[in-house]
Amino acid sequence: MQIQRNKLRITSQKTNDPEKINHITIEISLDFDNWTATPKSKLELIIEKSPPKEKPILPNIADYPEYKHLATFNIESAANEVLGIVIKRYMMLRRTLSNENKIKLDHIFKENKEPHPYNNKELKNKLTKFLIKEKSAAFQHIKHAYSSIFIAIAHHQTFNSDIGIELLVGSLHLLYLGDQRFFNEKIKTRSEVAAEGGLSRNEHYLPTKQKSCELLTKLAPQDGWNQELDAYKAILPEIKKYLGENNIRRPALISIEKTLRRWIKNDPIVSAAVRIAQFPARNSSTD
Repeated sequence: MQIQRNKLRITSQKTNDPEKINHITIEISLDFDNWTATPKSKLELIIEKSPPKEKPILPNIADYPEYKHLATFNIESAANEVLGIVIKRYMMLRRTLSNENKIKLDHIFKENKEPHPYNNKELKNKLTKFLIKEKSAAFQHIKHAYSSIFIAIAHHQTFNSDIGIELLVGSLHLLYLGDQRFFNEKIKTRSEVAAEGGLSRNEHYLPTKQKSCELLTKLAPQDGWNQELDAYKAILPEIKKYLGENNIRRPALISIEKTLRRWIKNDPIVSAAVRIAQFPARNSSTD
């Protein structure tokens, strides 16, 4: 699934009174649960080539490459360009949280589109309850950037398109202030690291699990094991011997007793071998 563009729509109700501005309505659709990232947009590549904290000071904001890029769009399309990056960075921060805290942060993100003062005590207090200081600061940059998009649209409507684009550039720059550690796309989430670690451990343990299954079948009484503990006691000496003779470090010999008990009881591979030994006739008659 790709980032869905044009999440933001602007509708304008025109007035014939020259002293009144047109009334605008901003509709925005956010679906965090069905979001996945895509390759970096052209605007992302432009801004990351020269991040705000490293950016040379130019005499005119219109000279910045991100301004020149956004100026080629109408205000709705330009706002969606910036919104896409805002949401992407929010999701990168969000992925580091528990499911419970994701829900809390989603609620804070969506509430009150008007910008908070930068040192808003109410916002900080809400975030302090479940975010560490660094994540709270990163979220505040995202929240202010998000809110600034709506100011940019309003100013574009009230004044002119140049001011609207300038404010969108300012909104974009807010995203790249402060600690950037949470926005490295090569960093894996905690669940991804855990999953890979689990796969790695399984690979190391597989030979010993296979040996356990072989012994469970080979040493099983003719009528099968009476209980799991009997199976455990029967194969434990052979497994210890197997680990020592083959210089196997995973699982560790010092913890093999607990590990083997757990495998026999819960591991889908090893516990299955215990059941097979218990019911040889039934299993021999099935496919």
